[in-house]
Amino acid sequence: MSRKIKLQHYVPRFYLHSFSIHGKEDFLYCFDKSKSSSFVVNIRNIASETYFYDTANEVTQRIEKMFSEAESLFKPVHEKIVLSEDLGSLTSEEKLSLACFVVTQELRTKERRETQKDMIRQLKERLAKEELSKELQERLRLEELETEEGIKAFHLSTLKNAPLYTDIVLQMKWRLFINRTPMPFWSSDHPVNRFNPVDAKPYGNLGLLCRGIEIHFPLSPKLTLSMCDPSMYDLLPSKYEIDDIQNTVFLNWLQVCFSTSYVFSDTDDFSLAKEIVRANPSLRELNRKRVSVD
Repeated sequence: MSRKIKLQHYVPRFYLHSFSIHGKEDFLYCFDKSKSSSFVVNIRNIASETYFYDTANEVTQRIEKMFSEAESLFKPVHEKIVLSEDLGSLTSEEKLSLACFVVTQELRTKERRETQKDMIRQLKERLAKEELSKELQERLRLEELETEEGIKAFHLSTLKNAPLYTDIVLQMKWRLFINRTPMPFWSSDHPVNRFNPVDAKPYGNLGLLCRGIEIHFPLSPKLTLSMCDPSMYDLLPSKYEIDDIQNTVFLNWLQVCFSTSYVFSDTDDFSLAKEIVRANPSLRELNRKRVSVD
């Protein structure tokens, strides 16, 4: 019988090695948003929790094994891109492995779970003001969902959408940003982030099929993969060298704002992160409001 994996990473260690300190591949600099301070940490001890994916009824560690398989397929693709600084040489199988990894990486993190917890909390508060029938209350099961086990089960249930999301991502415009500025790209405990410059009010604008949607995923301090709405970005080059530091600032801003607690870098200059947290003090709070339930 194989031994159970106790400490489960929601950001893979091999990926975090890309942001490690020069000469110390097992360590990286970590910025703690709650304290607005940084420290050096061993990669094995960050972006992980004990039995993060194991539920009371799951004894085979199916989810953890599924992620391990996705990581093993993505790892050589990641290495290929970092070495070549090019997306053009990827095979269809490699693109599929990359798309699958990006989708599951976005879905699997603590930030994703905290967002769903916030949504359930706000929904419960909203419905408390309404007169619901007992039957409807039982069907919603909000009390059950608010438990630690209920939140975990709800979070893991969303993984069933990964194949659909992967198909959508494969059809998007893929671009590789190469960083030529003195500021490195950062990563975080929730490295895949969405942004949309198109205001779609009163509707949301962060769905994968929304006009203008962008997905940004840093691959190393020098490279960031961007997957975008093909209707808006299809004519843009697939490779773009960034020499304006404001572009790097923007991509690092995403990592600070949408991470749960920690931002990662191969250097210890987090002055930008401190400015962002100082201007947005709610980012320090784990239980901050993440979504709006209207």
